[in-house]
Amino acid sequence: MLQRILWSLVLLLQCQSRDRWTTQLSQHLCQSEDQVISATRTLANSGFHKDLTTNLELDEIPRAFLLENTTSHFYMDIDQIKEGLFLGYPPVFPDDPIDVEQPADSSPAHIVGVLCETHHVTLPVHHRYQPAGSQPYSSVCIPFPRVFIPVVTPEDYPDLELGIEQVEVERGCRLLRAPCGVNSFPECGWEEVAVVGVHEVCSSVPVGLTQDLPIVQISALAAVFIGFSAIVYVMFCRKEKSKAT
Repeated sequence: MLQRILWSLVLLLQCQSRDRWTTQLSQHLCQSEDQVISATRTLANSGFHKDLTTNLELDEIPRAFLLENTTSHFYMDIDQIKEGLFLGYPPVFPDDPIDVEQPADSSPAHIVGVLCETHHVTLPVHHRYQPAGSQPYSSVCIPFPRVFIPVVTPEDYPDLELGIEQVEVERGCRLLRAPCGVNSFPECGWEEVAVVGVHEVCSSVPVGLTQDLPIVQISALAAVFIGFSAIVYVMFCRKEKSKAT
């Protein structure tokens, strides 16, 4: 819990608010004029915990930056990914702190930046609990991310901000400002690239049945009553014991 609070404070201090990605995506972003890449994607494992694997055919392009829209049905546990960097998980940059406990019907969608330094990247994603329904399973989907490739990098532009501004003036559009490496800063300039052969990936998630709700509610109330009664009984016994001594 403390680690999650500290991580949330770090995001705020770094100004990693929802505006970091949503504001940029609302602008006229530069599109690559000569690059088209192909990609495939899979969502593996059963139950609530999945492995989301993306394969990008980048050829000579050294890296890519993805903007993942997790929708309200999925979430990425940023702590889990950060702790698993040594396992090959890529660096991720969420738009704001992600509440992993919220159910799907009350959670907002999140945009998560993903730095891909290889052509094959796997991320753990998790289903959020769905509202009760009439069927035992519900199909939910996660869209393919928007993909960006580097244009302004430290290797070619010692002053990244000046380089980004120059390219933007020359091309009449905005570059995505996103991390160059595992840290949030410095930020490189990225252009969006067209992707072919992609589609959303879907999976089935267990759903509670509405006809079972009365039983669940009665069981929960009974459990609360029994627990409360046990506490009162223990307190009463201790009080009587203290009187006797």
